[in-house]
This record gives sequence, C-alpha cells and structure tokens, in this order.
Amino acid sequence: MKLFFILFITLTFLVQIGITFSQVSDSAETSQFTIISGKVTGEKNEVLSGANLVIEGTIDGATSDEKGLYEFETEKTGQANLIVTSLDYATKNIPIDILPGQKMVLNVKLTKTEIKTDEILVTASSFTSGNNNAVTLTPLEIVRIPGADADLYRAITTFPGSNQVNEGSRITVRGGNPNEVLTIVDMASLYNPFIFDETFNTSSYSTINPWGLKGINFTSGGFSAKYGNVLSAVLDLKSYDMPQGSGMFAWLGLANASLSGVYLSDNRKIGATFTAGKLFLEPFFAINGKHSEYSPIPQSNQLGGTLSFTLGKTGNLKMYGNYSDDKVGIKNAGPTYDGFFEGSSKNYFSNIKLTTAPSVSTLLSVGGSFSLNENNSKYGVLNTTEKNIYSKGRAEYTLQLNNKTDINTGLEYEYNEYDITGTVPLFSYNLALNAPSLTLDTNSNSGRLGAYLEAQIRLTDDLFVIPGVRTDYHSLSSKASFDPRISFGYLIKQNHTVRGAFGLYHQYPSLLDYSRSRENELKPESALHYILGYEFNNDNKIIFRVEGYYKDYSDLVLFNRANFFYGSEGDGNVKGVDVFFKTKISNKFTGWISYAYSDSKRRQFDAQILAPSNYDITNNMSIVGSYNLSDKIVLGLSYKLSTGKPYTPVSGSTFDSTMNVYVPIYSEINSGRFPTYDRLDMNAQYIFSLFGKFAVGVLAVNNIFNKDNLYDYTYNSDYSTQLPIYTNNKRTLYVGLGLQL
Repeated sequence: MKLFFILFITLTFLVQIGITFSQVSDSAETSQFTIISGKVTGEKNEVLSGANLVIEGTIDGATSDEKGLYEFETEKTGQANLIVTSLDYATKNIPIDILPGQKMVLNVKLTKTEIKTDEILVTASSFTSGNNNAVTLTPLEIVRIPGADADLYRAITTFPGSNQVNEGSRITVRGGNPNEVLTIVDMASLYNPFIFDETFNTSSYSTINPWGLKGINFTSGGFSAKYGNVLSAVLDLKSYDMPQGSGMFAWLGLANASLSGVYLSDNRKIGATFTAGKLFLEPFFAINGKHSEYSPIPQSNQLGGTLSFTLGKTGNLKMYGNYSDDKVGIKNAGPTYDGFFEGSSKNYFSNIKLTTAPSVSTLLSVGGSFSLNENNSKYGVLNTTEKNIYSKGRAEYTLQLNNKTDINTGLEYEYNEYDITGTVPLFSYNLALNAPSLTLDTNSNSGRLGAYLEAQIRLTDDLFVIPGVRTDYHSLSSKASFDPRISFGYLIKQNHTVRGAFGLYHQYPSLLDYSRSRENELKPESALHYILGYEFNNDNKIIFRVEGYYKDYSDLVLFNRANFFYGSEGDGNVKGVDVFFKTKISNKFTGWISYAYSDSKRRQFDAQILAPSNYDITNNMSIVGSYNLSDKIVLGLSYKLSTGKPYTPVSGSTFDSTMNVYVPIYSEINSGRFPTYDRLDMNAQYIFSLFGKFAVGVLAVNNIFNKDNLYDYTYNSDYSTQLPIYTNNKRTLYVGLGLQL
C-alpha cells in the first residue's frame, strides 16, 4: 500500500517543474517594471553560479544560473545599491541608477576574500536545504528517492539518526518517541501533517509539498533555543513568501488524481496557490492485488491553498489553509476479537504570517495558527473519538549588531485542548464486543508561554558560537522549565569543519498523560544533549560526516505500581554514532550512504527497569542513488537494511473464567526483537512533450524482492502460538502521468 498515495509524488514534482516552463516567458511579457540582468564572473573570468544579487532594502533580486546569468524585476526607481554575494568571494556593493520601465544590463566581477562564509553556521546534527552553502537535501532529490513517494519525512529517513514508524511518514529520531519530533511550518507548529496516522497496518503519508519549500532544516539534536517543548528533533520548514510564476498542472495515476495551480499577478504583489487531490485504489489493487481485506477501501481527500501579498518594500503577508480526510476499514484477527479495524480522521490547519524588515539590519516576523484534528477508531469494544485543538501566536525579532554578531529573540503562546469520548476496554487484552469497558467523556486544556534569547557570534573568521537560553511555563501543571544551550562550529581548513552542541531540552507530557497523573503534577520531561562531529564538504560534490552523541533523560513519565498513577520518576540514556557520505557527479549522478548506530534505553511508562526504548533501532543503513540516463530519463534506486525494533513477547497465559478469555503473561518489557528489516525500491521518470505541453511519466516498483517485513505479532486465543502480521507494503507497481495545462 506504500505507493497508493503517490498523489503527493508528482503533484508536487510536476506542479513546480511544469509551471517553471511557463513562468519565465509570462513574466517578461507582462512586466511594466525595470528588468535588471547580466552575468556574474570571478577571478580569471570564471563563471559564478549560485551568486546572490539583491537591491538593498528590498526583496528584489535573483541567483545566477549555471552560466552565471541572472535576471530579475524591480519596481524601485532612482539611486540604489545592488549587493552581490557568492561563496568564497568578497561581498560587492554596486551603486546603480534605476530608470523605470527600462532594461538594465549589469555584468558583475567578484574578487576572492579570506572572510569565511556562513557555511559553518549550519549547526550540529542538521540536514538542510535552501539558499545556503551547505545544502544536503534538495526538493528534486526528495521526489526522486525511490520508496519515499515524494514524501519529505520518508526522504529524511534515508539520513542517519531517523527511522520510519511502521513504514509510514511519521518518524522517530535516535531512539526517541514519534511525538518527540516537532514540525514547524512558517513559524507554526504542525502536529498532524499525516493521513492514515496510527491506523492498523496502514502506512501514513504527509501532506507537505516539498516543492513549495524554500528552506528545509532537519536537526536531530542540539537545536536552537528558538525551539521549545520538544525533546528529540525539529523539522523547520519555510515556504516561498510569493509563488514563482503562474500555471496549472494535472496528474492522473494508478491510485489518484490531482489538480494544482499557482498564480502571480503582473505586478508581483499578489500570489496564490491551490491543490486538490483524491485517492481511488481500485485500479491499484487490480494490478497489485489486495494483501488485506478492506471495508471500506482506503480513501482520502485533500484541499488547500495559499494567498500572499507584498506590503511596501520589504513586507509580506501570507495566509495558508489545508484540509485533509481519510477513511479505512481493515481486517484483523486478535486473541479476543476477529473483525475490521475502522479508522477515519479529519484535519484542518490554517496559518497567517507577516514578515517585514523595519531597517536594513532588523527583521520582524509575527504569526498565528490554528489546527483541529479529529480521529475515530473502532475495533471490537473500542470505539473512540479524539479531538486535538492547537492554536499558537508567535513573534520573532532579529537584529544584526555588526558583521560578527546577530541577536535573535522571540515570544510565543500555545493553547492545546484534548477531548476524548466513547468506550475503551477495561482490560487491554480483552477487545471482544461484550468485554468490560469504560465510558469516556473527558476534556482538558493547557497553555504554554515560551520565550528565548540567542546570539550568533563569529569570534574569528573560522569560529562561531551560538549561545542561547529559553524558558517555558505550562499552565496546567504550573511548572516552568529553563534551558541553556550552546553550539559551535570551527573551520579547521577549507572544506573541513568540526561542530558540536550541548544543551538542556524539555517537553511537557501530553494532556492524556496528565489525565492519568495525580493532580496534574507531572514535570516536563528533560534531555541533556552532548554532540560532537566532523564534516568534509567539497562544494556539495562530496560530503562526509561523522557525529557522536549522548543524551541523558530524566523526569520521564513512569507508571507507579504503588498508586496506579503516572509520575515523573523515569529516566534513560541514548548513545550513538551517525555516518553520512554523499557524492554528486556532474549532472548525471547523485547518491548517498548513511549508517547509524544507536543504543537507547529508558525507564518509561510501564518499563520499571532500564530497557530498550520502544524505537531503539540498533543499526540502520540506507543507500540512495539517482542517475540521469539522458535529458529525458532519470533512474533511481534505494535500499534499506536495519535492525528490527523491540517488542514485548508473551511468555504464557492464565484462564479467566469470569470473562471466558485467556490473560497474557508478558516477558520483560521490550525483551524481544523483530526480524531484520530489508527492502529495495526503484523508479524511473520520463520527461517529454504531449500536445505541445510539458509532461512527465512515472514508473515505480517498491519492495522489488517482495520481502515479508513484519508489522507486528499477534497470538491465538490462549497465547500458545505467536502469529506474525506482515506489513501490507508488498511488491507494488505504480504508473502515472502529469501534464502542464
């Protein structure tokens, strides 16, 4: 079932590629503004690609292409300064006189400098994409990774330190739990970016479009003080403030159809995007077969869009909204109930963000967001509806004191509400329709106020430090946290960098955990991060990283067997090493190998002694490659091999005559291991012209060797026989076609 939501493969890949073909000519013909163009060269007249050019005090500018050429439009007139920057070259300020409505050709020559660029400011444990000098992951690579299905989260799992949960999009990092990974989109916390999330033997998929992102920063530890209430990792995403052109793209595949579009006004002050998609799996199942019994067949819908406005010379106002839903019924046979697990969800998310530059050395961003997620689950006596509401307001301010020091500060308030109604089994092992049950109708809420102060200080041309501190206050528990943090980077010599980080991190337990505590007395869970690593980066043609880490946990949520409440007496630790090697050969081949070793142990929830954490994956390796066979054909391959995750086996049972069921006797927590995980995926993309329009065809084959990777174990009625439940992600074939309209 892993390919069935390729809606987001090509919807994203295609929309942006197709639109790019049309937007260049459109903008040149309709613009009434001044067009500035030219060529950027370096010493000995070498062509400089990737040079950034911007008119001081505005957002008008461009980046030079592989031939050193650039072109952009501006509405500014009169005297101005054009600022030109490029890696390893001195910044150049060029006074210009802009005449309205006239074309200006300006060739620029840069000279070498000994002043180091911001490449070492990419902090420890980070994988980034965007307009910086240390890009390790691009949107094009995301959509081309076989098996990732153009899903940003799945792409991240090919990097060391992160793993998929049940082969879905939700991820875990360095032995932590999935809820310890925070996603930020344009300052807003995004807690439910998935469909089919936590549905039995059904892979989740994210609803984030990687082509709409201008910046991706995934940090698996040692992250900035600007991020609060998160224990393990942060995925910080920044989208384009304004669309890059106008156009539409349609997609029809074996399992889905979608229509997307972008709009940019002639004066480039108003922009909009939209996307709509629907999932239909009957053709997909007809080709690949069904590996489970469904009622109903998995189905999903999505609708979303953005609206952007340019305000003044430096301001931008952007509004974003997204709706998604899903529904599935899948057969499962357990010790006490044989029937369909029925799951459905609805998710709404909206965000508004205002960005402005009050001066040439300051930047102010303010935003507000709201999200509502509703999940329905039904299996035997279990029948619940859960609702989560999040709303958040945030303000961030950056001040550049000089060319050596930046000051960042921010304030945020987040409201969280949780509601659950329905029935749950009184005993977790008895799910029969007539089993003893509890009726739930509870509601709880909390607010969290957070603030941070951080400085980026370049002590020398080769050394920077980022000291910071944040504090958070939680209204439900009336408890506060205080987190000092520091990271550094040292450029040993050209291309060779050492980075490290140390800091304290807190995350408040979920409202569900607080409901099982006594008088909401739970403390925020804490982790102390120690990280040290080395990187070799030769202009992104060769990247090699090795990084060691240790995390010490305290105040974890732990079940108290004496009073049957949750308390904060848990602890744990994790240690490991991440290794990453990536190479790029011209425009023909891109590939990487990642390996991660991790040893994660926790005394948390029901684990009364230190035991392997629920997501302790000891060894994990990924191999990814993409090869341009020609200008029209791209081939890709990915391979994953990893240690199986821990689980708690059943060692025996006793018979309960009052309920007429067997009661399982469990072994030590997480004392068993799933078999080794093993999977190979391949895909191909063909770019061509159809009816005079840009088109792309996709062929993908997942799990080529049809490995029976394990989803879980179940048992017969008396627990005498352990029965494997294999994942539904068997060998599958997917084809699709996208067309620019």
